[in-house]
Amino acid sequence: MTNKKDFIIQNILITVGTIFLHVGFYFFFTPNNIVTGGVTGTAIVLKHFNIPLSLTVLVLNIIFLIIGFIVLGPKYGIKTIYSSLIGPAIIFIFEKTIPPTFFIDKLTETPLLISTLLGSLLTGFGLGIVFRNGGSTGGIDILQNILYEKLHMGYQTVFILTDGAIVLAGLIVFKDLELFLYAIGAVILFSTIIANVSIGGRAGHTLFIVTEKYDEIKAAIHEKLERGTTITDVMGGYSNKVRKLVICVINKRQLNYARYLINEVDPDAFTFIVQTKEAVGLGFSRH
Repeated sequence: MTNKKDFIIQNILITVGTIFLHVGFYFFFTPNNIVTGGVTGTAIVLKHFNIPLSLTVLVLNIIFLIIGFIVLGPKYGIKTIYSSLIGPAIIFIFEKTIPPTFFIDKLTETPLLISTLLGSLLTGFGLGIVFRNGGSTGGIDILQNILYEKLHMGYQTVFILTDGAIVLAGLIVFKDLELFLYAIGAVILFSTIIANVSIGGRAGHTLFIVTEKYDEIKAAIHEKLERGTTITDVMGGYSNKVRKLVICVINKRQLNYARYLINEVDPDAFTFIVQTKEAVGLGFSRH
């Protein structure tokens, strides 16, 4: 029951994320010819030759799904197939009901700047939601996985060969250096937003506390921070003394209070703190 409920919630959120993504793409990137890579960026380039956006996205997504299935096997589940098909459907509905300039026509000052910012925010937020819930937009992502897994290319190299090439194609087709620079800025901005939305909410800090008062510190963490701890023996390399190491993962908001608690319980404790990119499990990704 829980798995079915989680599956439904995840797909609802993937749908919401996909809608945000394509609102940003259709209403802000498309009317200004801001080519940011991916299948959607390719669609903007081909729109210059009067090929409908939804048709380009649908055809390319299907082609990459087939290639991915042949080369990588059936690793792309229902979520990837769903996102690959719902995206073109959303764009098609927009094309038939609302012109892409609907919002841009109402802007009187710096429309290109505003479009870049809003398009990046909506695209980054939408993709972040999709990735956070285990989804994928398909398309170029599949090609990038093939290059990464089969040819063992580094991610940055793969990115330059795929998305970078599409952004460059935008410069060649539209012959506008200003648009090219805005596109690069948009890629940087929405990539940052994707990282923060997809895993930022699960990021935190890990405390490593070497102390002789481990019971007291453990109790303070359990009672005041409501976090679990792991305790193990460690040996000092210089002193050869065995002491206890308390390990605890906390969220970002608890860091300063954790420092205060440790200092209050044991001012002589040796603590080092590392940033944790993602913490999953009870208390972080589920309750």
